[in-house]
Amino acid sequence: VVDAIDDVPTKARLLAHCANHNLRVISCMGAGGKSDITRLHISNLRSASRDPLASKLRQTLKRLLLKNSESSSSRNGDDILEDVDRLATLYSSEKTVVKLADITPEQKEQGIQNFGAVDNMRVRVMPVLGTMPAVMGQSLAAYVLCELGNKPFFPMAGERVGRNVRHKMFQHLKNREKAIRQTIEAENNTTTNDNNNNNDVAHDDTITKDGDKDKNVVVAVVTDPQIIGNKWVGPVQVDMDDMEYIFAEVWRNRCCVTGDTLGTVLEIVRWDISKPSNCQNLVVMGAKSILRFDEAAASNEDGDGRQSIPLPLRQRIQARLATCKIDSKA
Repeated sequence: VVDAIDDVPTKARLLAHCANHNLRVISCMGAGGKSDITRLHISNLRSASRDPLASKLRQTLKRLLLKNSESSSSRNGDDILEDVDRLATLYSSEKTVVKLADITPEQKEQGIQNFGAVDNMRVRVMPVLGTMPAVMGQSLAAYVLCELGNKPFFPMAGERVGRNVRHKMFQHLKNREKAIRQTIEAENNTTTNDNNNNNDVAHDDTITKDGDKDKNVVVAVVTDPQIIGNKWVGPVQVDMDDMEYIFAEVWRNRCCVTGDTLGTVLEIVRWDISKPSNCQNLVVMGAKSILRFDEAAASNEDGDGRQSIPLPLRQRIQARLATCKIDSKA
């Protein structure tokens, strides 16, 4: 279902009906007062920012779903707000800087409440740049056509992951992989090549001829893959630039298990212990999910933490991983 309704009550009723009948929707937010097409994003409704229509719609839709849930087994309103697969939202994160148009004498005479989409608020006409509705309409069409053609794309999240965050996540991933490798070596009384500890880093400090550290030197040490007891213990197969691709584009800045977003502590974790740590085998998890994942891995012989996740969700995660590119720059 493609939703381009401007009236909030009608828009909310349509989305509530689709949610209660498990119909997928892409909903378009406001184009008024916007002009920067590079600020357009597709995400869940909860993440839509700097959009008055989205703010009002969240409140109205949540009330409707809560009311419906009292008389049916429909899911909680928060689920649909955060599930981009059920309700995708096209919005602009651009801050509106233009002023509302003045109210005309005719509007005053007929009653201000009869104009606009927002109830119980003073409503005036919002200036619209003609290209914005057209671009947003084309974006909606592209999203739907790719879905119908079985060539879906996964929209980029609104805000880019900063370099410091990427570096921190990359270091945490390396430390986690090192700990996993050491545990497997101890269990099997085996030691892998020491070069593996640095082989996964393309941006590590290196020593110049003068004995100084040079952070701009790129090192690529190639070693054979290492597998112990059907478990991969070789080098990390991604670099720091891949962190943004994995975190933002593949997993949309949220835990693959719970859907938690940036408000929680998120880390990148290897999904299948038997396979290399490349983009097709790395997921984003919150701290609690990682704890359950690691407990499940420690409790079974194969070291497979995926057993902590319900089968339908595991299948969805596996399907998402299958769409990843090994080379994010491809």
